[in-house]
Amino acid sequence: MKVTGKVENIFAHAVALDQNGGLRNTIFGLGDEVYIMNYDHTILLRFPLPKSAMKFDPPISFKANDYDSDEFEQEGDKIIFTSEKNGYLRKKTCGVAELTPQQVRDLFKEYTDEDEAERHTISINKGMLELLDHNLSHVEFIAEPGEEIRMIQRNIYSGGIIEVKKKGGLMDDESTDYKIGPVAIKTGDFAALFAFTEIVNFSFPVEGAEDYILIKAMKSNVPFDGVVACCLYDEIIEIKNSKHHGREKQKIRRSK
Repeated sequence: MKVTGKVENIFAHAVALDQNGGLRNTIFGLGDEVYIMNYDHTILLRFPLPKSAMKFDPPISFKANDYDSDEFEQEGDKIIFTSEKNGYLRKKTCGVAELTPQQVRDLFKEYTDEDEAERHTISINKGMLELLDHNLSHVEFIAEPGEEIRMIQRNIYSGGIIEVKKKGGLMDDESTDYKIGPVAIKTGDFAALFAFTEIVNFSFPVEGAEDYILIKAMKSNVPFDGVVACCLYDEIIEIKNSKHHGREKQKIRRSK
């Protein structure tokens, strides 16, 4: 199996994020889709592949930091990367992920299979990152009825607060008719999403559980959508098994 074009671009982004600490992640390829899940299960992204791209049949999975060559194959529970240079052949063997690609696809569908009317969506531009303090743990989203959504960062040690709200099109003009949040994303997770695109749509729950946010890349050469688990201060929420809307699905579990 040899990856080219958009698939190679997705893998390269995943590896770069892993190496710079943006996302420590695992890559899953299944049919005409690529999934990326980070190490603490707070981000799950799906990248639909164009019809002209290769298909992952059979499915594959591997840690991003194990990615060694654009030519590889899976044999049982091992991935073998092959590269050639100056007349020498190099093979690197590593293990596959604990979750299977099909389990990851099922997990993604369970979170994203819901009524969009139950959520409020705003668009955020990559330029927003320049207004944040990347040393603070999380970015909080909050809105009262009749207000626009604000982004807040809190320094829980000094009591300092950074507040960012729309000006010049960074967020939607419309105010909300209902309360949103407070709901937060780890600052590192938030920034990592913009490595793939300039604009990301964030869809917040308007009622019920506020444990996760749905996201979608806009105007991107590498389209993707995904699920981002929420956090509060030093507490994160993992994507696990639970009941949602009366059916079994992956549970969002809080852990420190």
